[in-house]
Amino acid sequence: MDINRLAEKLSQMHIDDAKLLTQIANALSANGEMGVLLWLNQQEEDIYAIDIIEHFGLTPGRVANILKKLEQRQLIGRQQDVEDQRKFRIFLTEKGISRANALYEQMNDSHTRILAALGHEDALEGMRILQRIISLVNEGFELHLLDS
Repeated sequence: MDINRLAEKLSQMHIDDAKLLTQIANALSANGEMGVLLWLNQQEEDIYAIDIIEHFGLTPGRVANILKKLEQRQLIGRQQDVEDQRKFRIFLTEKGISRANALYEQMNDSHTRILAALGHEDALEGMRILQRIISLVNEGFELHLLDS
């Protein structure tokens, strides 16, 4: 099957299975409050709001909202930067570390189940393809989204 025909099939899947594709994307991604919590748990350097904005591609308002909710739930704390008092270092609390570790285990269990269901060969191929798509985008390949 040529690339154009494959593209047509992919486009039709995009239309026919929109809800399922969204569910799959949400299940495979770490975003929102829990994504930020997971990411913070793996950082070894000081983290500021701008780092979260840049890493997740979120607006400053969305990041402020996420941080406010995480702080209200006592999962993160903020400490004023001594060199630039307009900035606040963001850190996980003990409760935040515990929650992030539990979330990571849940995510890993979910990924284990889906990869096992695919079988070893398909799981390896799926991972290879996903890594290749990520590499293409990192190299500057532009994903053109549909106009709203």
